[in-house]
Amino acid sequence: MIPFTKVHGNGNDFVVIENLDGRFKTEDLSRIALALCRRKTGIGGDGILVVEPSEKADLTMRIFNSDGSEGEMCGNGARCFARYAFERKLAGAVMDFETLAGRMHAEVKAPDVILDMGSIDCSKGLFDETVSLLGETFPLAALRVGVPHCAVFMNNLAARNRNDLVLLGRTLRHDALRFPQGVNVNFVQDLGEGKLLVTTYERGVEDLTDSCGTGSTMCAIAAAKRWGLGSPVRAINPGGVNIVHMNWKEDGTACEVRLEGRTALVAQGTILEEAGL
Repeated sequence: MIPFTKVHGNGNDFVVIENLDGRFKTEDLSRIALALCRRKTGIGGDGILVVEPSEKADLTMRIFNSDGSEGEMCGNGARCFARYAFERKLAGAVMDFETLAGRMHAEVKAPDVILDMGSIDCSKGLFDETVSLLGETFPLAALRVGVPHCAVFMNNLAARNRNDLVLLGRTLRHDALRFPQGVNVNFVQDLGEGKLLVTTYERGVEDLTDSCGTGSTMCAIAAAKRWGLGSPVRAINPGGVNIVHMNWKEDGTACEVRLEGRTALVAQGTILEEAGL
């Protein structure tokens, strides 16, 4: 039996388990993610967050997607991780933790969590591309924000059919020539007044999710480059609002980012053997 906590950040939901004693190996965690994230036979989630010890920071965060793959980083997941660590008294309200994408700094002001994502290197980003999908041509941007992301700019995102967005997202996510490692696909509409409408197709989840923190961050940076949006940018996801605070380097090659948004601890319990672990 394994204790768990169910959390979400603006609808991006996760199952948190502790591995402070190292009893679970990577292959175990992959298998656990596959079993627990199933919506009808498991607990349901976009992924699992694993709490592990660290010699360099307060804790280490590992994230496994619902397909069992290990992710480098997740903005909403990191915010949920910080909230969990604070509530469980594993760290203080201000904490540092390691991820595969580097060290993260977070401040918990429950239920909100502010995540310092450090300096994002924009020098290798693509901001003036186009992509042709299903007979239409869209402006495209691409940038790595912990994990690879692209933004597809649309004028009528709110009117788009969900199935069409899934098909568009899946097509780009598997475009091996453009994105050999795969990519998270963000559909973006400018709403004016520093607001963006954002819907994300997430690599590893292989579907649209209600919110994506790193995706919101990438879209805010791309929108700042494209339209000159100032800080902060409010990224309105289906599950809630992610607020992206940006501090640009003078030459525009890098941007220091803080991601702010709501978190919620919704359930605690014990995972039983019949979950299929």
